[in-house]
Amino acid sequence: MHPLLPQRPAGLGNQIADVLRRQIVTQELPSGALLVEEKLAADFSVSRGPIRDAIKILVQEGLAATTGRSASVVGLVPADIDELFTLRTSLELLAMKTAVRDHPGTLATALEDALGAMTDAVERRDPDAFTRADLRFHSASFTACGHRRLGDVWAQYQPTIENLLLVANLDHVDLAPSLQSHLDLRDLILAGNEELIAREIESHLDNSRVRVRREYTD
Repeated sequence: MHPLLPQRPAGLGNQIADVLRRQIVTQELPSGALLVEEKLAADFSVSRGPIRDAIKILVQEGLAATTGRSASVVGLVPADIDELFTLRTSLELLAMKTAVRDHPGTLATALEDALGAMTDAVERRDPDAFTRADLRFHSASFTACGHRRLGDVWAQYQPTIENLLLVANLDHVDLAPSLQSHLDLRDLILAGNEELIAREIESHLDNSRVRVRREYTD
């Protein structure tokens, strides 16, 4: 029986990459595991074309490597998590600064939409839904800032960060404190003090990095 593909409005290669990415992040596919096109095509009941597309995506994200005509998994180590989160912080600080300055109304609407989804997830005690809404909150600045290339860089690494957070949040049911920290961050953003916003984002994301690093290495 092949793995169920996630129901997302994406090409087949992207959908397969979603499944493989989750398996790599959860270490179901360990570092060094071969990604054999023929076997994966049979597992997913597709031709080799979408498998090649999925492997290409994972290589671009640093989760797979190719040598000649073969591909294998590149597992994540703590240093990779540090790199992903420091990159995320740098990108988000620039996106937030631009969005607050140029498109505050668009940013405010996107933040409120994400917070509504986060509140609903807290009430349902659903860590997966909360994590996805959390990423919507932090992606709001990339959408609102109007900087296409900045958004493209974020889009490349956002799926891996999302999966790391999903793994870290599997047993995290007390979501109310995290919701409150996002409400507080929203208030700072709406107030428009760039220095305070930057300080809070750096602290917020570093706390997330530390938690993900701890949960992943455990």
